[in-house]
Amino acid sequence: MKKFALLLVATAVLLSAAGSLYAAASIYGQSGLIETPDDTIVGDKSFEPVVARIFDLKPRGETTGFDVTSYGAALGLLPNLEISAVGLDADAPGIKTELLLNAKYRILAESEGRPSVTIGAMDITKRIGDDPSAFIVFGKNISSMAEDFSGRVSQPLKGTIGFGTGVYKGVFAGLDMSLAPKLNVGVEYLRRGIRDRSSVNGMVRFTPINSLSIDAGLLGFKDFYAGASYKVSTF
Repeated sequence: MKKFALLLVATAVLLSAAGSLYAAASIYGQSGLIETPDDTIVGDKSFEPVVARIFDLKPRGETTGFDVTSYGAALGLLPNLEISAVGLDADAPGIKTELLLNAKYRILAESEGRPSVTIGAMDITKRIGDDPSAFIVFGKNISSMAEDFSGRVSQPLKGTIGFGTGVYKGVFAGLDMSLAPKLNVGVEYLRRGIRDRSSVNGMVRFTPINSLSIDAGLLGFKDFYAGASYKVSTF
């Protein structure tokens, strides 16, 4: 717990210059919600340190929980391409730290009449699974659909849906709603994930300054997690 607190503080006090549109990180290091990727990309010539911790995680079949810490960074190589690397450290006997390498590319930006299209792979070197977790994800602002459904003005609402392999096997989906200029809430579904079972995860994401994101949430609405990421412009 003390080590995790120090990592959070170190991430929060990093200094940065102004940069492009901010993309917050998932627990696997790539930009996204909690586990699932979205269509945001770390800005060109920017890197994003990230740290997160899941407390008392109980994967399928386990009766005793353990903490998992994720720490690393993502780098924007081109306007639509990011790569990331994180260490995944489980506080459990016999489980060593694994290095996850990821890549993500936005093929098509969102427009008024069409969703964005983004492809990528998490754990390219297969450290936590038999196959890389490859994916394709579609993203769209669905605020107008929410307004038509509810009959009243909706807060900004972004939806994503994707298909993949590995951790993202089958279908996954996410919703991200902006409640206030610095506060978002999100919910996501995936069939497998780090809990090795179907999960609906929920999160709150606070952005006190433009580049810093602080997250807290529940995996499967049972296992608590917290994390932070910070965008740093390289030049």
